[in-house]
Amino acid sequence: MHAYNDSIQDVLAALNVSSGGLTSDEAAERLASYGENRLLEEQKISLWKLLIQQFNSVLVWLLLFAVLVSLFLGDVLESEVIVFILVVNGVIGFLQEYRAEKALGALKKISGFQARVLRDGHLQKVDTSQLVPGDVILLETGDRVPADGRLIECMNFDTQEAMLTGESAPVEKRTDAVAGDAPLAERFNMVYSGTVVARGRAKAVIVATAMQTELGRIAELLSGDEESHKSPLQQKLNHFSRRLALVVIGAALLIFFLTWLSGEDVLETFKTAISLAVAAIPEGLPAVVALTLARGVQKMVRSNALVRHLPSIETLGSSSVICSDKTGTMTMNRMSVRAVYVPGRETNLLDGKPEGGIDTDIALMMHIGALCNDARLEDDGKVFGDPTEVALLGSALHNIMAQPDLQRHYPRVNEIGFDSDRKMMSTLHDGPEDELVMYSKGAPDVLLERCTAAMLGGEVVELDEKMRYAILERNKAFASNALRVLAFAWKPVLSDDGFTEEGLIFSGLQAMNDPPRPEVVEAVRMCRDAGIKVVMITGDQKLTARAIGRELGITGRAMTGAELEDRADIGTIIEDVSMFARVSPEQKIRIVKAFQEKGHVVAMTGDGVNDAPALKQADIGVAMGRGGTDVAREASTMVLVDDNFASIVKAVEEGRAIFDNLRKFVFFLLSSNISEILIIIVAVVVGLKLPLVAIQILWVNLITDGLPALALGFEPKARDIMKRPPMEKAAFIVNAPMVIRLAVVSAVITIGSLGLYLSVLFGSGWSWGAPLDGDGSVYIHASTMAFTGLVCFEMVNAFLARSETLSVFRMSMFSNPWMIGAVTISIALQALVLYSPLNDAFRVAALSLQDWGLILLVSSSLVVVDILFKRLLSGRMQK
Repeated sequence: MHAYNDSIQDVLAALNVSSGGLTSDEAAERLASYGENRLLEEQKISLWKLLIQQFNSVLVWLLLFAVLVSLFLGDVLESEVIVFILVVNGVIGFLQEYRAEKALGALKKISGFQARVLRDGHLQKVDTSQLVPGDVILLETGDRVPADGRLIECMNFDTQEAMLTGESAPVEKRTDAVAGDAPLAERFNMVYSGTVVARGRAKAVIVATAMQTELGRIAELLSGDEESHKSPLQQKLNHFSRRLALVVIGAALLIFFLTWLSGEDVLETFKTAISLAVAAIPEGLPAVVALTLARGVQKMVRSNALVRHLPSIETLGSSSVICSDKTGTMTMNRMSVRAVYVPGRETNLLDGKPEGGIDTDIALMMHIGALCNDARLEDDGKVFGDPTEVALLGSALHNIMAQPDLQRHYPRVNEIGFDSDRKMMSTLHDGPEDELVMYSKGAPDVLLERCTAAMLGGEVVELDEKMRYAILERNKAFASNALRVLAFAWKPVLSDDGFTEEGLIFSGLQAMNDPPRPEVVEAVRMCRDAGIKVVMITGDQKLTARAIGRELGITGRAMTGAELEDRADIGTIIEDVSMFARVSPEQKIRIVKAFQEKGHVVAMTGDGVNDAPALKQADIGVAMGRGGTDVAREASTMVLVDDNFASIVKAVEEGRAIFDNLRKFVFFLLSSNISEILIIIVAVVVGLKLPLVAIQILWVNLITDGLPALALGFEPKARDIMKRPPMEKAAFIVNAPMVIRLAVVSAVITIGSLGLYLSVLFGSGWSWGAPLDGDGSVYIHASTMAFTGLVCFEMVNAFLARSETLSVFRMSMFSNPWMIGAVTISIALQALVLYSPLNDAFRVAALSLQDWGLILLVSSSLVVVDILFKRLLSGRMQK
């Protein structure tokens, strides 16, 4: 049964009830059959499961392996440091994600109030959970609708359905049957659970309760067993970790066999191979990622965005499509007069004031709009009432006297209320000189039929056909731009008998809509420059969507939910459509999935219950903090405090910066680790005694490399970050240009470190192939040069890693003070090892100034190579 498509009699007959409602016994029987009017609650997520999820990644497994190996080798400090990093990372993630799965709990909050229902022939108040299909309920202004119902009677009845349909204006209701294919927003004879009565009174028979309501249907979409989405960052880190695991295992086996075959001690060979394997695992990566993302969260709070799931910042930075709700996000979420027309003159309003100034005719029209009006101005300056009437009152307040003054000088003495048949409203007022005056507003075509004269230049003139035609054409022009138009008229009334809606004097037209936020136009332009497609999804009409889209700079086709329903495969046209109007919650999910199947990373914004399923489906759901529902907020991963689309663009910029810094950190870490592995492999292959021992390798990776790596997470974002195309969903953290750069940098560090090692050996008179005493001063001096040279190379590399394209001389040295501090501390710690009793534990010796000079000279060669590489790369990119 489609209750909206059937007559009232047919609906009542199908429910086996009269307009007087059920008996208590019938209600009890139906309650036993249908169950309580409550939404099913999703099983709460286990806190233990949520905690365990924080450790479910390949990288964490690698680090746990490193802990076991370190314990086996007796390196307790190494194990403790890695465990600490893992715990910190897990706690940060757990705290951020604790509230990520509570959408249905918020939906359930909508229940739990009382409703007025007819039972046993008289009015009763019952808990909404006890309502059943067939109950007849009474509704009035301010009530929340407790279940889906078919209207039986209504009087000047409007409901606010934005939470379900996305349409900003209240919906005028009536009792007539509507077409069977009417979308939800056009079922004018229905009321829906969770919506609010904006005006009037009504009687309705309940046709659906609990999970059978439109709200329940959305709850099912939220609780469906959908595949949980890993963020692009999580996917890329897991891919990176799997590849790294293979490389680590291969390198460890190769080093062990080569060193063993060269005649080195088996135990020392094993320890060196395992140490290198552990060193190759980026112990600091989870912590750096967590801290970088957490810092991004703090920055986003200052940009009015609250992030509930850390990786979602980077996800937004990878977004190639942003599907945004229109009302309140891209627009102001309040009706505003945009243009006015009086006979002979049209003008736009700028900041609420006519561009050409106020004349007598415009002032009179605004005067009528403020008095033939039920909106009210409170003492605190806030205006309450129907959005259209609030807009009219606002326009008057900006340009003529305040409402209280108007009401004092022109008190209302009678009225003819608005109804859907007449499509107009009239009020009678007592003027300052005790004359009666009537003011009317309504649909232009209807009101114009009742006018015989018009205002022109402050004078009353005859309303001839030419003037009538001009007014109707102006009305059409306004309507074609998706503006809601009301006409205004007046007449003097000599007595109460003259209070009729005939013989009116036409005053003018006021055209209004929900205007775009000024900053959103620039935000849309930034998205376009950044290669991000902006898609507007709205519950409004297609014409409105197209007009607002045009103002915002959104280009592309507009499509309705009905047109979408007629297409089996929308993947073929999805790239061409930028505006969707009158869409259902299921269709929003379908739109998001269609973009995802095309390889896009999709961000979805919304504020209503109807948006929640799509928010959950999207790669990142962004809910509204002010005007949004609890349901939308709980289904999202990010909440905009100011409900502003422009804040999303700021978040995109921050997300891109985070991924940039993550790539810089990975490059720095891998170039260091690869260099260490190559130094050992090359030394073994050419028959040299190992220039580095296990403890030196672990020191470099955990201490001297750790701080500069963290500092790279604080690198300021590049100036051109919003001029680049989005990162492809399948793109790897380590791409082809980075591989080439890694090879070049690692080769320079390897050659330089081995060169320092050999320079001491040859300088001491050593000849190739001669044995070396592992405890001798020559070997320890040479090993110290290689060890310290490696540290200095990596400090230089940390500065070079700050940009993938700019040379160190084109970057401000002081734009990242964290890097200066990190390198300074790392060098100081290295000096502590060299010039303190720790040198015995690390098997190093104190170096002379001449040694330091040679080390600095050799390590600075990396700067020259980096400049040449980036210049060559830049030239190839320009070609």
